[in-house]
Amino acid sequence: MITRLMKDNGTPLKLTAWLMMLFLGILPVKAQTDSFVKTDSALVQLQHQFKQAMQLLDNEDTTKASPVWPNIDARLFYANLRKNLLHPEKINQGKATNFCGYAAITHILIKYRPLVFTKAILALYHTGQASFPDKTLQPSERIRQAVGTLKRKGELDVLHADQLWFLTLAEEFKGYVNIFDHKYKPGDENAIWAATNFSKFNRMLRVLGGFKTKSAGSDLLRPFKSNFYDYITSQLQAGVVLMYINSKYLHPSKYTLFKLRAPTHFIVLYEMYKIDDMIEIKYWDYGLKTEQLITKKRLRKLIFGVTTITEKNYEKN
Repeated sequence: MITRLMKDNGTPLKLTAWLMMLFLGILPVKAQTDSFVKTDSALVQLQHQFKQAMQLLDNEDTTKASPVWPNIDARLFYANLRKNLLHPEKINQGKATNFCGYAAITHILIKYRPLVFTKAILALYHTGQASFPDKTLQPSERIRQAVGTLKRKGELDVLHADQLWFLTLAEEFKGYVNIFDHKYKPGDENAIWAATNFSKFNRMLRVLGGFKTKSAGSDLLRPFKSNFYDYITSQLQAGVVLMYINSKYLHPSKYTLFKLRAPTHFIVLYEMYKIDDMIEIKYWDYGLKTEQLITKKRLRKLIFGVTTITEKNYEKN
């Protein structure tokens, strides 16, 4: 697994300093990182789901073109889908897109609902629609023509399964931020059309994954919590934690003169603990897991929303 080590000003944390802290014994025991898979029964169920998902994929004719997605390369689609199932930590929103919310949800779906995800994306590929208990995804002709044609989006250019999934979710789920831009036009993947607000993000988690969620915060106001560290660490013990953040405070740059005081990015938080007067966080975004040291002050500036997935049903496929 690829890991980035960062310190509070955004520069790489010196390996020697990290080893010194380890030698001195000031790295505490890490908090539990996966509150869903904490019993043997849950692990067996999840492994069974993954095995079924891989069997579905193995039974596919990976050379057969889709009858409804004219610009998808079958070889690229199936290679992308297999990579996602085997390495959900590597899912990436692409360069210059507003797909971060969809990428974070996909990362969670594949980790905890691999069979649900695989059935849905294969149904979309073969028939142009996929059904969930509370919603049917049925992308428009605009989307079916666009998938497979995205360019200058980094690795996403050749990830045709991700293009299909992200563009479909962006069209099918709308929040108030999308009210004036409902119809896709080329280039909208980096426009308001593809943006995700906090309530829309939580709704997608519930609809696509059947998850029970608990949230604090909003698009405009930070969570009303006196101690962010205590609250978030308690949520890590309760379930899987996703955060809606201002990315300028997560990836600060000395060249940034003005920081927009609004949330701009979704991440999956895996660990948080204290090292002296600093806070160590381990999170997923952009296809990587990152470890970063931040101050308490920057933690408060960073976070606008905290979502905890507290429950799911493994048998509901």
